[in-house]
Amino acid sequence: MSDNSMLYDLTKYREEFTLGHGHAACLLVHGLGCGPIQMRELAEDLREWGFTARGILLPGHCGDTDGLALSTLHDWMEKVEAEYLQLKNEYKEVVVIGFSLGALLTLQLALHYPIERIVLMGTPLFFIREYLPINALIGFCKIFLKKVKTWKKRCYIESEAHTGYLHQPINSHYPLQTLHEIKQIIRDIKPGLKDIRSATLVIHSKKDMVAAPASARYVIKHLGSTNKRLVWLERSHHLIMYDDEKDVVFEAIKEFLK
Repeated sequence: MSDNSMLYDLTKYREEFTLGHGHAACLLVHGLGCGPIQMRELAEDLREWGFTARGILLPGHCGDTDGLALSTLHDWMEKVEAEYLQLKNEYKEVVVIGFSLGALLTLQLALHYPIERIVLMGTPLFFIREYLPINALIGFCKIFLKKVKTWKKRCYIESEAHTGYLHQPINSHYPLQTLHEIKQIIRDIKPGLKDIRSATLVIHSKKDMVAAPASARYVIKHLGSTNKRLVWLERSHHLIMYDDEKDVVFEAIKEFLK
């Protein structure tokens, strides 16, 4: 892999975008430690399927670790809510599609607004303890550290705007405060799942090494919606939009949105 194929310019990661001029819109919410670029390939397909696709940047992301530490769950939700309401003023239907942290924020939004349809990818209601023992990390590190090292993965993106390898996550470390914020949103979401009535597509890999597959089962079991579907992936890991079964992910979303 050549360094020339790596996308190092963080301005490319943080660029928000709006693609297409459809009658319905899709709000795309990225995961922890990345930015709108993470959702770009999906957005281009959504445009081809007749939707307007809006990719947003969560506060504190696509910068340094200190900047991420200064952002809170309130900041993230304020951004997602504002973008949703803006789209709702312009479109009859707004579908919200979230990956990882973005999936948690999507569920939180659905607790407060009657969103017609939502898509949840790699939802981390439970973590794989071997790889991200979040409770143990927080309990141990709060005594000695303010941040923990991340595990970076290179993922190939091929879109009209960007071609090359992404670093996911961008940050070399996650602030301990950020992990606290994630624990808080999980605590908020679990008891409220029964009140969510949105039609829901859950996509999760059985080999996800970050978000435990039990997360997907829990969402499907406890979600109040009567229209819910779970799509299992067999070979992918956490970054399912860039893994071997990317086409399966995109096709499942396309079918759900018909």
